[in-house]
Amino acid sequence: MCPLNLRSFRNRFSWLTFGLLVVLVAPGCEKEEKVTAPSVQEPPTVQVMQPQYRRIVRIVGQPSFVEPYERTSIFPKVSGYIKKWNVDIGDKVKKGDVLCTLYVPELEEDRETKWRTVKLDQERVRLAEQLVKVAEAQVKAAKAALKEAKEIVEKYKSDTWRWESEVNRLEREVKRAVVDPQVLLESQNQYRMSKAAWMAAEADVEKKAADLLKAEEALREDQIDVDVEKARVRVAESDAKRLDAWVDYLTIPAPYDGVIVARNANSWDFVLPRTGDPTADHNAPHLSPSGQAAPIYVVDRTDIVRIFVDVPEADANYVRVGSKARVQIKGYRDEWIPSYVVRTAWALNVKSRTLRAEIDLRNLNNEILPGMYAYGKVLIERDNVRAVPANALIYNGDQAYYWSYENGHAVQTAVQVGVSDGEWIEVTNRQVPAKAGEEGWVPIDGTEQVIVGNIAELSEGCAVRLEAPALPHEGGLASTAPAAKKE
Repeated sequence: MCPLNLRSFRNRFSWLTFGLLVVLVAPGCEKEEKVTAPSVQEPPTVQVMQPQYRRIVRIVGQPSFVEPYERTSIFPKVSGYIKKWNVDIGDKVKKGDVLCTLYVPELEEDRETKWRTVKLDQERVRLAEQLVKVAEAQVKAAKAALKEAKEIVEKYKSDTWRWESEVNRLEREVKRAVVDPQVLLESQNQYRMSKAAWMAAEADVEKKAADLLKAEEALREDQIDVDVEKARVRVAESDAKRLDAWVDYLTIPAPYDGVIVARNANSWDFVLPRTGDPTADHNAPHLSPSGQAAPIYVVDRTDIVRIFVDVPEADANYVRVGSKARVQIKGYRDEWIPSYVVRTAWALNVKSRTLRAEIDLRNLNNEILPGMYAYGKVLIERDNVRAVPANALIYNGDQAYYWSYENGHAVQTAVQVGVSDGEWIEVTNRQVPAKAGEEGWVPIDGTEQVIVGNIAELSEGCAVRLEAPALPHEGGLASTAPAAKKE
């Protein structure tokens, strides 16, 4: 019995001791929590700053490749045999140097025929001009004959009037029996003869006038023949010059000063305009994407090389011709080469949403080789722009906000931003309550009170307690002293 009672007593004592400890410890813990826990009513402490004038430099970099300023794949214009090729890969050429010549004999014969046709037509022009001169002489003779016929008419007309007057006088004398009637009869015969001659002369004038018209018409026809023959000459010359142009295609020149980077030309290969050299190795470089077209030659212009940098859409508006740039080509020289943007595509690529910017480098000694790996950087420099620390902004989608300090409260303000260097970001406009006819955006003027530091505890309209501004530090507050503005 005793051992059992002793075990029961011990169990009861253990539970009693545990209960007392719980009662004693619980009030102590509650008192300690009341002493150390902060009050939920106490507003968070914040620091504020005003947007400052800063110089923000943003670098947009991208790997790229060296490309020649120009690259020309040369195909023949006519189908023919390669008669002779003059240069091989790696050869430097000058503009106009003959790369190769083609052999198309029927084309050259056709050109010779066309120029002989030109000479024949020119002879026809000279013959037609001689006929014009003959016709002009005939017109001149016809005019002279017409003039002579008209003068004869006047002579016979005058004789007729004279004999008519004589007949009238003799008739009166015969009536008076002063003149023998035989004399009157002879005068009447003379009158009739003169009148007949007059009528004949009038008919001759009409004939001479018709001859003149005929001669003038022949002259006009001969003049038209001259114009027609001259037109034939022009057509023949144009046709001959066309054949000259085709024959010129048999000589393939270098399009500019450069270097031959590919050759598929071989003696007496038959080449075609659309496919070039169909016998070229299908593994040859610079084939068309279809693999069906092999250029006879590929020429690179290398006095200038190009490096492209695709600028993201957010930075596209700040990259323009003249923007500073740097290029590193490790295969050429392991150092950054200063340069600038010489041109941009102006329009964005609709697939990549980037703006292509081109950097040109002088390559006078041809030491920079097309195809070398390069890294291009474009510097976006924004001087004297209003900026705030980048960690002072929050984002909702594409819209940026900062917390404004207004009458002891935090107010979320929409803001339009520009370039950022990772630590500071340009702010251009802030949103205010819109008025009638306005969009509700005003420029940042530097008087705004922007809350910086720990902004995670803030909510719209919450009360905040202002702390004395801290000294400038990385990514935080910045002084508004002139020195910072100058920077």
